[in-house]
Parts: sequence; structure tokens; C-alpha cells
Amino acid sequence: MGHNVGVIDDQPRPTRARRARAAISRSVGDAQLAHPWVALPAMVLLCLMILGASLMPVPYVIERPGPAIDVLGEYDEEQILTIDGAETYATDGSLMMTTVSVDGGPGYRVTPVEVVASWFDRSSSVLPREALFPEGQTREQTALTNTVAMTTSQQGAVAVALGELGIDYDPVMMIAGVEQGAPAEGTLEAGDVVLSVDGETASDVTGFQELVRATPEGEGIPMRVRRGDEELDLEVPAETVDGAPRMGVALDIGYDFPLDVDIAVGDIGGPSAGTMFSLSVYDELTPGALTGGHRIAGTGTLSEDGTVGAIGGIRQKMVGADEQDAEFFLAPSTNCDEVVGYEPDGLDVVAVSDFDGALEAVETIAESGSTAGLPTCDDVVETSDDEN
Repeated sequence: MGHNVGVIDDQPRPTRARRARAAISRSVGDAQLAHPWVALPAMVLLCLMILGASLMPVPYVIERPGPAIDVLGEYDEEQILTIDGAETYATDGSLMMTTVSVDGGPGYRVTPVEVVASWFDRSSSVLPREALFPEGQTREQTALTNTVAMTTSQQGAVAVALGELGIDYDPVMMIAGVEQGAPAEGTLEAGDVVLSVDGETASDVTGFQELVRATPEGEGIPMRVRRGDEELDLEVPAETVDGAPRMGVALDIGYDFPLDVDIAVGDIGGPSAGTMFSLSVYDELTPGALTGGHRIAGTGTLSEDGTVGAIGGIRQKMVGADEQDAEFFLAPSTNCDEVVGYEPDGLDVVAVSDFDGALEAVETIAESGSTAGLPTCDDVVETSDDEN
């Protein structure tokens, strides 16, 4: 019996590349049939190449939910907030600071497998590394940046709380952080108040930096600092960088308070807990439980004038709060466009733009057990859309 064969006159001839691929495919097939001992190592090598590629570092960071920590409680078996020099009051409920775990920062790497897995995890975010960290920034510089942000955040939070209570305080020059491995490590400490440099003082950060730069090359820097209740005369080691002495510290404005406030959160860094720190200080310095016994979490930087600022990782922070059974969440109004549609079930989110608004929200929750009448992120986004 014959076969029907259709012939099409204008069928295109295979390209050179296609003919080459076909020849290679036939050769591989012949090798697999005739010489399986040749094909097996090739397959192993291919698998190793695929595995190696999947484990190679890529220039991304992954944000995941971190722990939500009650500032009124303990962290690493240590009381987080302690206040001496003023009457404090017993409280109840929780005021939780929220955190984000970041994988892939300077000195650390993530793999393509981790990145792809995070794309399918609603509680994670994948970002280019340069979106969070300047190019070339080292692990030590990152740690210093986070320490400085946490130190200044705590100082500002206490200042806002005391200002709300009508308690006066004075600005001072402060060592906000010491870089790991820097010349000053072991001599200066974060929180030291700088009184003078080589017997002279200044009114701002720039002035103190100029006093440091005036130190002769190769000599230590004479400094007088206050650490706690003690004044110390120190000879701070320095190295010469670009013709100027460098101690490896960050100077910033701090405050001299009429009471001692210590906030201990281990190695957690960053500025975003300012709002919750300030509410916690206010709570302990006023009678009764500010929260009414409720579990309230939140986030937001806090400037000296009481403005609540935007933060990163808001979605991860809401997830972390929900995992710690928070009932309510205070979110910066400027983050509301990232909040809407991502609120965990059962977590009521309130939008706050300043400390007074955050304080009113907590007091309302304490009195009514609800967020009725308080601004939500839906309200903020809707208003913003109407204005645009």
C-alpha cells in the first residue's frame, strides 16, 4: 500500500543554525545510545551547573516579617524600658514596636532560589540592594548607620514624650554610634555626651568636627565626655584619612533629660520605632494603663516636632504584629498607600500623622475597644485621590 505524501513547493529550507542544532541533537542521542558512559558525566555536569547557578548570590534583598516586641515588657530577658529619677506607674496591655528582617544586605547574599520563593510569598518583598543600601557600603558601616538611627530615635522619642508632659530638657552633643573596628572602639561609647575637644567646645556637629580635624596628625584626640553620672577625660585614638584624623564615630544632637531613660532592644537598629517608644515612655510616666489592656502595635519615625514619618517594610510589620496577636496597628499616614489591601484579617489599622494623633488613637482604643471614629488608611488614600 502506498503512502500519501504531500509536497509543498514553497516550504522554507532549514536555516544553518537549525541544521547545526539538529546535528548536535543527533550526536548527543547517538552518544547516549552507543556510549552511555559519555552521557552520564555530561548530565552530572549539567546538574552541577544548574545547582551552582541557583546558589550564586544576586544583588537583591528580601524583606520578611520580623518580631513584634512589647516595649513595656522584656527582650532577651531584659526589661526594655527603665526610667529612673521620676515617679512611674504600673501599666497593662502592650505597645509593640515592629521590625523587618532583611536578608542580602552588605556582607550577606541571597540566592536566585530564595528570590524566586519570596516572589510567591505575600508577606515578603524583593528589592534591588541599592534601594536600601548605598553602593559600596560595608557591613560595619551598615551596623553603624543602624546604631545611630536607633540611638537618635530613642532620644527623640523621649524628648517628644517629655515635651507632651511639660518636662523641660536641654540639647547636647552626643556620640550616636561607634563603628566596629574603628580607632575609637573601646574608648568612646554610643550615648556619651561630648563636653569638650582639647578643652574647647562648640554649638553644633560641624563645630565639633572642626575641633577634631584641628588635632595634629598622629596624636590622640583629647576629649571630655559625660557617661551616665560620671565625667571622663579621654585620649581617643585616631587614624589619618585624607589628611584628617578619623575616630570612626558618628556625632549627633542628643538631649540632657532631668531623668534617666534607658531603652534596651539588643542589636536591633533603625529609626522606625520612635512613635512606639514615645508612647511607652508617656504611658509609664502617667497613671493608669494607656492601652486599656489592649495589644497595640505600630511603627513610624518621630521627629522632634512630633511628626510621624514613613518607614520601610510596612506590610511585613503588619504581618509580624498579627503573628504576635496584636489587635490594633498604628501606621504612618504617609505609608497608607502600601497598607490598603494588605491588612491581615482581624488587625484594625489606624492612620497617624503625628504624636498627638497616635496618643488620641491609643486613648480612644482604651476607652472604646474599637477604632470607630479614628482615621483609617482607606480614608487617607481616598482623600489623596480626591485631591489629585
